[in-house]
Amino acid sequence: MTARGIYFFCYHKTGTVLCTAIARKIAARFGWSAITLPGLVKSVDPAKQIVIFAHSLIDFDLQSTPHRGVRLIRDPRDVWLSGYLYHLHCSERWCINEQFDAASPILFPQVPHSQQHRSEQWKRRYIAGLGCMSYQKNLLSRSQDAGLTFEMERYADWTIEAMTSWRADRDTIDVKLEDFMADFDGVLTAILRHFGMSEVDIPKALSAAASEDVQRMSDVQIAKSPYIHARSISKWRAMLTPDQRERFEARYRSAIKQLGYTL
Repeated sequence: MTARGIYFFCYHKTGTVLCTAIARKIAARFGWSAITLPGLVKSVDPAKQIVIFAHSLIDFDLQSTPHRGVRLIRDPRDVWLSGYLYHLHCSERWCINEQFDAASPILFPQVPHSQQHRSEQWKRRYIAGLGCMSYQKNLLSRSQDAGLTFEMERYADWTIEAMTSWRADRDTIDVKLEDFMADFDGVLTAILRHFGMSEVDIPKALSAAASEDVQRMSDVQIAKSPYIHARSISKWRAMLTPDQRERFEARYRSAIKQLGYTL
């Protein structure tokens, strides 16, 4: 099984933290090595048995690299809402960055890792659009509706673009984050079988990863987590207004359908 890489392909707010935790616990259980790679990835160390691609941006020949992969996707409406809620309080360096020097090269944390591959012109436009405030302060200074619009035009848009631009890979299966959270053991078992793990080892891997199942977590654990707001992974139906939903669906109708979700 470990003769080929085990790849987790994620996006911002589509289970990167979850996959990283699962991967590292499985790696520790079996004595493997794991690494998380942010932004545009140009090469992979073949010595690493498990690789987590934080933003699923690939700039090498994936087809010629022996691997088995799983790609985590999420309803774009929840990507939007979850990103907005998270960026209001997170401490990620790019989100609270207040360094606005536009001299080249413009790198993280002036821009997120996921956008560091963009042109310098694009990055300057991004910095100018912040108006001398951090991304987070831009959200905090706006009403919820205006903040959601700010988020939609930036990180939500970047993530949806990346999800819909993915090139199908014969060795990688797609898994919806919503399905994963609804049936943690069942979906993870299917993923492990796809990876080629033996039936004898699957229960060991499930046991190692069990603590990452939100349904098994206590209310205290959920309250302390900066990444989890509730046991329910999908909140857009309850938290978005009809007008907000309509505006978003009008803009991302094709993306929602392409990713297998309904309007």
